[in-house]
This record gives sequence, structure tokens and C-alpha cells, in this order.
Amino acid sequence: MLSDRDYRAVFEASPDAMLIVDSGGVIRDLNPQALSMFGWSREEMEGSRVDRLVPAASRSRHKRHRRRYAEAPRARPMGQGLELQAVRKDGTTFPVEISLSPGKLASGLEHVICTIRDITSWKRMRWLSRMKLKAAENERRHLSRELHDEFLQFLVAFKLRGKLLVDEADRKERERAWAVIADEILGAIQGVKQMIRGLGSPKLERQGLVSALATLFRDTRKVHGVKIRASVNLDWVADELDPVAVLALYRIVQAAVTNAATHAGVSEAAVIVRSEDGVIVAEIRDQGCGFELTDPGTARDEGHAGLAGMRERAELAGGSLTVRTSPGKGTTVRATVPMVSPGREP
Repeated sequence: MLSDRDYRAVFEASPDAMLIVDSGGVIRDLNPQALSMFGWSREEMEGSRVDRLVPAASRSRHKRHRRRYAEAPRARPMGQGLELQAVRKDGTTFPVEISLSPGKLASGLEHVICTIRDITSWKRMRWLSRMKLKAAENERRHLSRELHDEFLQFLVAFKLRGKLLVDEADRKERERAWAVIADEILGAIQGVKQMIRGLGSPKLERQGLVSALATLFRDTRKVHGVKIRASVNLDWVADELDPVAVLALYRIVQAAVTNAATHAGVSEAAVIVRSEDGVIVAEIRDQGCGFELTDPGTARDEGHAGLAGMRERAELAGGSLTVRTSPGKGTTVRATVPMVSPGREP
């Protein structure tokens, strides 16, 4: 038989925040995880109304729900599909799952045990998974269009030209037809190579990061007419960088530069890449049109799958990515990746 002291130890050791709330909605007890989660002291929380942990915009609705629950209390487990929010002492809100367990204390008073779990990381991972699927589907559609518009049309034309060539009796005409076919085959080969370059990065493998970035900046000016003012200071550490970090950094810079060249409406952009305290920092800045971003600190925006891809690359390499932008104010993308990937011996 467990003693009251044993039950208290279990309560204190719970990995989730736990509150004991009476029938009037007053917090009568709480565990250390609740203090850590909400940022209040025990003196501030104990004896206060549980409504203070609910965002102001939702408090009136929460009070109605609490009154109805008090009329017919029942156990409610976590994961019931409810989109719930809680608020910390500093005013920041965060998503939570809450389970409710009604009962009576030894004194006979009615109470509810509220178990609260912060699901910020889970929601972010779910969002990133959706963005990853969306990006993959967009890429499949892109490849489908390329195959249909370029290579399928080429194969159809090649088949027709082949039939005509079989029936052509004039030697000069056959030679001319062969020359046309050879040119078209060469064009198809170049198209395939371009698609392969889009999927892989032979330039990066062949040239190394610094040279591959220089080539990227030259190509951006040649293709898009956008000059890249670059400052890349990695020569002394380039050979020591982890391949995962190198690929992530290159792809992030490539995507950000392409976005600036195609969407920002600018004639130039700036790229700064440097080493700093064991990480590589890349900043891509433009003074273009900018855009509305829901969460600038994390580049989380449902309408910008490209940002989600850059952020995911940075996080998979053990780094991070932030975006600062607003309409008419330009855009700054800042990525950091460690020189050595997590789990690898330095």
C-alpha cells in the first residue's frame, strides 16, 4: 500500500504539468513541471483561478466549458482532437493537450486533476511533415511537366522523323534529316543533364563549397540578370566541414538566392558566409518587395513551402534558419549549420 508521501512523490515526478483544481476553478496544488511550464511561482499560482492560464481571448468560453464540465464531470484523456492554447506568465501562448480526471480529495471536496502537455514540438514536426509532402508533390508535378513538355514531345517527334527518314530516298535529304535529329538529341541530353543538376549537385562535389557558390552566383547573374555581392570567408575551414553541413548550406544559399532573383524584383542581392564559434553562418539579403510572414522567427508560413524546405535542411544538419521580411522591406534569410554534424566525432 502506497503512503500519502509515496503518492506525493509520484505527483512531483510526473513529466507532465499537473494541477489540482477545485469545483470553483481555483488551483489548490501543482507540481514542479507546472511551475516550469507557466513561469509563475508557487505562491502566485496556488490559490489563483485556473482561468489565468488561458489566453484572454478564450477565457469567457473556457469559463462556460468549465461550468458545464462541473455539472457532469467525466474523465477526458489526452488526444481528443481539441485545439487548446495556454498562456505563460510572460504572455506567450503555446499549444497544449489536457486530460481531466474528476474525483474527491480525502476531505471529501470535489476536485479535478488536470494534466497538461506542451505539444509545440509535436505540432511543428507535424507541420514540417506536411510541408515536406507538399514540396515533394510540387517537385513531382514539376518533373511531370518537364517530362511531358520536353521529352515526351521530343520522343514523338523523333519517332515521326525516323519514319520519314526510312522513306527518304535522297541522300542529301537523309543527311540533313540526320543532322536535325542529332541536334534534337543533343538538346534532349542537355535537358536531362539540367534536370540531374537540379536533383543532385555535381558542381559541389567536383569544385567544393567555395567554388560551387562562386559558380552559383555567376549563373544567377547570367540567367536572371541579378548581381550577387558575395563575401565568402571559408577558405581556412572549407576542407574541415562535414559533408552534411556543406550540402545543407549550399542548398539553402541556392534556394534563397533563387528566391531573391525570381521573386524579390531586385537587380542585386548580398550573400555573406562566414565561420563563427563552431558554426557556419550564411546570410542572404535583398532590398526587394518582401512579403508577409506569419512567424518570422522560425520561417514558418503555410504559403511558403520553399522556406520550409530551407528550414528543414538546416535542422537536419543540426542548425537553424530564420527569416526577417515584410512587404516593401526586403528579405533576410539567416542560416546556421555546425561545422561538424551532431553525433560525429570532431
